Amino acid sequence: MSQINKLKKRSHALEATVHVGKEGITPGLIVHLKKQLITKKLIKVRLLSGLREKKKELATQLAKECNATLVRCVGFVVVLSKR
Repeated sequence: MSQINKLKKRSHALEATVHVGKEGITPGLIVHLKKQLITKKLIKVRLLSGLREKKKELATQLAKECNATLVRCVGFVVVLSKR
């Protein structure tokens, strides 16, 4: 089983600990995500449903700015893992 598949399996039991609102990605959000990744190593982020058109872009941008691995993006939920 690959590392990504193991992370996907572990992510099922997680609750979203960070929510991205209508302001989108802000510097404060990035700082909060980085702190979460340090302590938890695997986190779920919930995107506002109004961001429907940009969810893939936002997921990629979150991973890039937090220096994290994008594990999956399903619906309005993004799972990130610490690199």
